[in-house]
Amino acid sequence: MSGTGRLTLSGRVQGNGQLTFSGTGELDASTCPMKIVNIQMSGTGFAYIYGIEGVHATMSGIGTICYRGTLLSQVISGPGSIRECIPEQTSKEPGQTSKEPEHTSEEPEHSSSESG
Repeated sequence: MSGTGRLTLSGRVQGNGQLTFSGTGELDASTCPMKIVNIQMSGTGFAYIYGIEGVHATMSGIGTICYRGTLLSQVISGPGSIRECIPEQTSKEPGQTSKEPEHTSEEPEHSSSESG
């Protein structure tokens, strides 16, 4: 992807994936698992990827590569970052992340006081 925009990939790649991201925007391939992902990112933005057997990531810009799988290699030049994504933090909708896990309580909290 080059320029400004948002690209979402879905499905399943049977082999390896080579992704190049430059410019400003978002690349979401979190629901498109690939055997091994090689990603090169420059510019500003976010990339979400899923490498079943591993990830090779190169970042040279202001942005974040968020990966699932095993990080096999990383190169960072500049203020960007490469970090592991926790599956529960990524919603099923592309590009939407949940900042806090939903809290469900089976029983409401009660406060009781006894007087005697």
